Amino acid sequence: MRQRVKYAIEHAVQSALQLFRVFPLKDRVSFISFSGRQYSDSPRRISELLLEQHPEIQQVWAFEDPEKYDFLRKKGVITVKYKSLKYLYYVMTSKVYVDNAEFWSALKFRPNQMVLETWHGGGAYKRVGSDRLDISALEQQHAIEKMNKITLFLSSCRSFTDFVIRGSYKYSGEVLECGLPRNDDLLHPNAEIPEKTRAQLGIPEGAKVLLYAPTFRNSHSLELYDVDFARLKDAMEQRFGGRWVIVLRMHYYLAEKALEVGQQDFIFDGTNYPDMQELLLTSDALLTDYSSSIWDFSLLGRPCFLYATDLMEYRGERDFYTPIDIWPFPIATNNDELEKSVLEFDSEKYTQNIHEHHTQLGGCESGCATEQVVRRIAYFITGGKI
Repeated sequence: MRQRVKYAIEHAVQSALQLFRVFPLKDRVSFISFSGRQYSDSPRRISELLLEQHPEIQQVWAFEDPEKYDFLRKKGVITVKYKSLKYLYYVMTSKVYVDNAEFWSALKFRPNQMVLETWHGGGAYKRVGSDRLDISALEQQHAIEKMNKITLFLSSCRSFTDFVIRGSYKYSGEVLECGLPRNDDLLHPNAEIPEKTRAQLGIPEGAKVLLYAPTFRNSHSLELYDVDFARLKDAMEQRFGGRWVIVLRMHYYLAEKALEVGQQDFIFDGTNYPDMQELLLTSDALLTDYSSSIWDFSLLGRPCFLYATDLMEYRGERDFYTPIDIWPFPIATNNDELEKSVLEFDSEKYTQNIHEHHTQLGGCESGCATEQVVRRIAYFITGGKI
């Protein structure tokens, strides 16, 4: 009943948005990342290159707390509060709209607007959208209807195109299989990024970094993240040598509880760090569970481990597109298995498995996705006059 009321309200908002059609479309791009929570991910990369190459094209960013982004306003970027009247005006009068998630259902775009969906995960791992096992039939249908407002969908691999874009969302529009703009940074690493990130987090010079970044769970429970960090640190040092520290990156839904997971002096809190890709680039190894960050991190070829204490439950809750048993990353369901995975890590076999995995999923990461997307946006806005 609650869902029906929510969707009825959104349909009413859609009808009201027709009033904005009295205003002409402007040479403007509206951006949003993770529903206004961050200035990050692929939208950020597109925005930065667009500003560099086409400063004449106006940009608008929507945030939950726009006052935090004064540095963008100094660059000439307009910042607005997400879901405000001003936000609606700018979105409905922008020639291009860029998002990286399932956008607000109330939005109703014009036929001559470009709606660009970058998505926020690569590969084809946990089920999303209408394929999720933990949502209602009404939610599934709503997700399909919403995502078919898109005019251009980016894809990281052919499996994502088949399973998610064409499959889950039943999307029949154009797909650009060029990879994710955010992953250009991983394919063309900038040495200044790890230096900046380490300094910002206070990581000691010379220490190697293991990033622990588990994904979201419906329960919001911390019991699933019972990693024995001291034991894990010792195993990493024994297997890979050197001094190791651990950066903890909890899902933003659990940001307020992050410090409850680990408080040892070798653990650094990266939960509120503004950009995940910069953390990945800074890390020498990754520990996660079902997060699609495994796809991104695999582009670096560095060791990645999975710690999944609720594997059976998660299969019943969401399940996977690609069977987890054939993922190239060592899987552990308890701390004993995790320690063993680290100590017995075979670098040569891992590299081979990663290569086969990319081939199996039909990897499309080009390293120049940002450039391709910016070119498409500029061409659309100028009517091909570039």
